[in-house]
Amino acid sequence: MRPSPAPVEQSSPASLDPMPKDIHNVYIYEMFNTASWSVVLGSPMLLYFQHLNASATILAIAACLSPMLNILQIPAAQFVERVGYRRFVLSGWTSRSIVVIGMALVAFLPDSVSPAARMVVMLCLSFIYNALRGIAVCGILPWFTHIVSESRRGEFLAKDQLAGALAAIVCLFISGTLLGLHNAWYSFGIVFAMSAACAFASLVFLRRIPDVPVEKISRNPAPMPWGEMLFYPPFFKYVRYNVIINTALGASSVFWVRYFRTSLQVSESNVLYVACFSTIVLAMGLVLVGPLIDRAGNKPALTVSGLLFVCHFTGWACVAARIIPFNDLVLSIQLFTSGLGGALWNLANIRIVMGIVPAMGRPHFLALYSVASNLTVGLVPLAWGPVMDYLGHWRLAWGWWQWNSYSVFYCTLTLTIGAGLFMLRSVAEPMTMTWDVFMTELLVRTPSRAVSRLIGRLRGPVVG
Repeated sequence: MRPSPAPVEQSSPASLDPMPKDIHNVYIYEMFNTASWSVVLGSPMLLYFQHLNASATILAIAACLSPMLNILQIPAAQFVERVGYRRFVLSGWTSRSIVVIGMALVAFLPDSVSPAARMVVMLCLSFIYNALRGIAVCGILPWFTHIVSESRRGEFLAKDQLAGALAAIVCLFISGTLLGLHNAWYSFGIVFAMSAACAFASLVFLRRIPDVPVEKISRNPAPMPWGEMLFYPPFFKYVRYNVIINTALGASSVFWVRYFRTSLQVSESNVLYVACFSTIVLAMGLVLVGPLIDRAGNKPALTVSGLLFVCHFTGWACVAARIIPFNDLVLSIQLFTSGLGGALWNLANIRIVMGIVPAMGRPHFLALYSVASNLTVGLVPLAWGPVMDYLGHWRLAWGWWQWNSYSVFYCTLTLTIGAGLFMLRSVAEPMTMTWDVFMTELLVRTPSRAVSRLIGRLRGPVVG
């Protein structure tokens, strides 16, 4: 492995290569795909278990299945290059779509069926779904890395994630409306049936995404040196930072639903509306940052993301400690920090990995990265679940500060993000803007360009 090149500061855009033909099918596929998995892997699934009076430990188990079973990418990566990206992913995605039908049938079971029985069956189906997903997903990043040139990856990822964010917004809004208007035993069944329909619709557009011929995929016939790959210096430094950040994000993504339902007494439909509005902010952040990320580099974006998450978790810690009240203003600030921080994290996190890994053994590197990240996201809730159950009724007054399970939880997440920001300093990047240039672009030039384009469109075409 060759050492990574020294960072080069720049503020001018790199030359752009053309986008692949029919790349728009990726965005349409992503919309239907996100509309499906945002139900079976997101807030609606956690709400379904909460509806069955699941404990924090059960919620943690349900949430950890997806990241934990991503470890199946490691053995599956050796078959991706032989089978071909599209064929491999399509087979796995078709199989998991069939499982969603079973989830919908379980969600349609009436309240007369034992909640424990419904939880067990749903957990079993979730295990099968996530196992199939864990095998097939190892072909996604290598596939897209191969067909999209480095100079356009930021733009591609921004559009791809924006398409997914818009689909999640619509899906969460519809789900929240259904649970609010039809608060009956079949409400969750309708939501899961919608997820199944979107899963099969996504397969139509997955077939149309440009494929990579098997003979053009770089392969290494020698056994994979997993240890050497993991400790490849640029890769290892970033994985180390990524694991720390995911320690915080993995825990918060699970227990915020329980926090809203049990501590803040927010209804099921309003929980989904909150998730919807957070995704709207994320989508707006992608529109703002997307044109900038290919020129700015990744470290400045990751730094701003970390600072926003520090503010976000500190805010919830103060609410949980009864220092500040929970009201619309506080909720708006929290949605802004989480949405914009998530947009910066999602773009820069994936883009930097796509640039760090070498072409030879790319599926294996990306599988190793994904497994390390997802194991963290999966193990952290499993550790926090019993702790949250144990501290459920614990209270300790400390002056104005009220210690309880959630104030401890969010204070710990704040410190974890701070440790991640410290580790980010050791991550090398071949190309980056200086900090002052990045902030000028983010806060001044990029918004002004967006406003100028909007004003131009409002004026309409010029005649004369």
